[in-house]
Amino acid sequence: MYEQKPLAVYTLIIVNAIVWLTINLLFTTQTALSAFLLTFGVVPIYLLNGQNLFSLLSYMFVHVDFLHIFLNMFSLFLFGRDVEEYLGTKKFLAVYFFSGIIAALFHIFYFVTFLSLTCSPYMRPIPVTCLIPSIGASGAIFGIMGSYLIFFPTRRLAAFLYFIPVIAPAYVIIIGFILIQTFFMLTTPFSTIAYTAHVGGFVAGLIASIPFRKRRPEWMLYS
Repeated sequence: MYEQKPLAVYTLIIVNAIVWLTINLLFTTQTALSAFLLTFGVVPIYLLNGQNLFSLLSYMFVHVDFLHIFLNMFSLFLFGRDVEEYLGTKKFLAVYFFSGIIAALFHIFYFVTFLSLTCSPYMRPIPVTCLIPSIGASGAIFGIMGSYLIFFPTRRLAAFLYFIPVIAPAYVIIIGFILIQTFFMLTTPFSTIAYTAHVGGFVAGLIASIPFRKRRPEWMLYS
C-alpha cells in the first residue's frame, strides 16, 4: 500500500472552501467583489505589463460561484488523491502549482498571439478581454488530470462528462474530456469559461509528470 497520505489534496480543498466562503461573506457588493477579483485574479493587461505577478498563484484559490468550486474540488478529490499518493506531497504540489501557472500564462499567450489581441494600458479603449480576471483552480486540476493519465491510464473511473455518467478507463475519460475542452477553446475563445487555461494546464501537468513515472507495473505499487 502507499505510505503517503493525500494531505495536500485535503488541505487544498479546505483552503479553497474557506476562501470561497470568505469571499461570499465579505464582498457583498459588485464593486467590492470586482476590485477583489481584479487584484487576485489573473488579469491579462496586468500580467503583460509586469503587474500583480502574485496573481499567478492567488487566482487558483479564488472561486465565487458554488457550482464552480464544487466541480473543481470534486475533480481534485477524484484525481488528486491517487496522484499525490503516487508522487508524494512535494512533487504533487510542484506539478499542481506549475500546471496552474502555465495554464494562466497559456491563456494570456493564446489571446495575445493567436487572436492578435493587444493588451496595452495606453490603448483607448482597452479591449474588454484584457480586463477580465481569470479565477479558479481548474488549470491546476487539469494538470493533475494529465498526471493521472500518465500514472493510471487504464484504471477504471466513474465520472461525469457534462453531467453524463460515464464508467470507462481513465484514458478514455480524460482524453475525451480534453478533446472537448480543446474544441471549445478553438470555437468559443471569448467564452466565460477559460478553456485555454484548461488545455494549457493539462499539457503542463502531462509533460511535468512524465519524468516521475515509475518503471514498474501499476499493480506492484499496491503490493
